[in-house]
Amino acid sequence: MDNHQVKIKINGKEKSYGNGKKRKKNAKENVSSQQNNTPIKDNFPEDDLPIIIVDESAAAAEKKEDEFEWVLPKEPPKDAKESTENTTYIEDLRQLNKDKGTKVRPTPFGKKKKLAPPSFSKQLLLSIGMAIGIGTCLGFLILAVMNMSGTPVNPEVPASAPVTNETTETPETPAVSGDGSATVSAQTISVLQAGAFTTAEGASAEIERLKAAGFPAVAVSSDPTYVFMAVGQNVEGMKQIAGEAQAKGFEPYAKELSLSDKTVNSLTEQDIQLLQDGQVLYKQLTVATALLLQGSTLDAATAETLGASFDKVAAIQDSELTESIKEWKASLSGAYESLQSHQQSNNNQALWDAQQKLLDATKFLY
Repeated sequence: MDNHQVKIKINGKEKSYGNGKKRKKNAKENVSSQQNNTPIKDNFPEDDLPIIIVDESAAAAEKKEDEFEWVLPKEPPKDAKESTENTTYIEDLRQLNKDKGTKVRPTPFGKKKKLAPPSFSKQLLLSIGMAIGIGTCLGFLILAVMNMSGTPVNPEVPASAPVTNETTETPETPAVSGDGSATVSAQTISVLQAGAFTTAEGASAEIERLKAAGFPAVAVSSDPTYVFMAVGQNVEGMKQIAGEAQAKGFEPYAKELSLSDKTVNSLTEQDIQLLQDGQVLYKQLTVATALLLQGSTLDAATAETLGASFDKVAAIQDSELTESIKEWKASLSGAYESLQSHQQSNNNQALWDAQQKLLDATKFLY
């Protein structure tokens, strides 16, 4: 770049100018002086005009060098030793790359290598495998939680047995029936009547009022409906009993009640036996309770006779009785037990409870 040449061809003659700046300047001065000394002709024919050929690349480089010569510093000469070392290092790297084999060009930064999408079969197998794995894990987790909740906190204390709603139901005993019949003989008894009512509603209201006051009551017949509150064997005894009811605002009156014959059909042998023995116990109980309500006491002989009659009735098994006879037996047994309770505790209310059972037995005979 230090030596440049400019070739000028004038009238077919070629002249060269170069060898540095000084030579260029001299060449420029010579050319300028020659141009000044040479007369310029204005009437040259077109064919005789000079042809000037300029090396544009050289001229541009010279112009550029002239313009920036004072700005660019001179590049210091490179050390020969350093150049040799660098060359050796590059050669070593090349030798290493040759030993390793074919060089793989790295992927440019910022560009991702395009991966081929997996096939449908691989995706399907992967999905099935993941579903099986997740399901198995969830199953084990649920089993672990259930085992933890079912295990008692203290293993030494046994878990309580589950409460069952099952109740022991006794099988129903088939109804007992027979082809026998028995007739209860007609008899006359004494009763304490609380009232006679034309409607069942009026009778029911009176019964509730009597029981609320602590007295027994039962309704018999239908037209009219009678309400009885005590039963005995004589009217005079019933009048004495009525005094306690009158003191509580009731107006009962004593009367005799005639019970006609009553025939009961479809009975078993045990039913017939109970009707016979039960009739005896019924009369004894009505007399005993009425005497006790009047303020009397029972002697030992009466109590012993009463106990023997009860034992005969109690000896008959309920499973051998028809339903109606079984209920009559329950009424007689209840009256005897209430009487015994009064004998032990001297509780007057137990006598009224015995009267309630005897009234139920009377309703059966009515």
